[in-house]
Amino acid sequence: MTLTAKTVTRHLPAYQELYRLYLRAFPKAERVPWSWLMIKARSPRARFTAYFDSEELVGFTYLITGAKVNYLMYLAVNDQVRSKGYGSQILACLTAAYPKRELVLEIEHPDKNAENAPQRMARLRFYLRNHFHQTSHLFEDGPTTYQLLATDPQIDPAVIYKHHFRWFAWPLGWLYPAPKPIE
Repeated sequence: MTLTAKTVTRHLPAYQELYRLYLRAFPKAERVPWSWLMIKARSPRARFTAYFDSEELVGFTYLITGAKVNYLMYLAVNDQVRSKGYGSQILACLTAAYPKRELVLEIEHPDKNAENAPQRMARLRFYLRNHFHQTSHLFEDGPTTYQLLATDPQIDPAVIYKHHFRWFAWPLGWLYPAPKPIE
């Protein structure tokens, strides 16, 4: 099983399938408007990538790049092919593409009392198996608390929030405000 990576554009044959996967994979509160993702993906700082096994769509990533740290904003694996190792392969592709850059992402805080606690714990275990570390950095975005995970456990969250989010939200900061750190 070898993955092929393709840049997401409106001309990609799987474009509508990618959009439907985005809607299935992320709750409404976590979704940035698709049109904004596509606009920002025109910049060299954003990498919107679809992954295929032969011609079958297996997932996508939305990555915001930086000089030393890349922020993985979205990773989705097609629900029709989950638990076959594709998520790990996609992360390996990202690591290989940017070997000198740390990778950070946020997950819902693994709260054992949350309604979706088993899903949160499974997601955490997946990332820990794939060389991420839990950090002590928690952030609120609306009613949800997120935890920062990173390939470098000593990561400075200011790098992500001052550089990556500011870039992503510009010039419409009200559209996608940065999460608030929990002290």
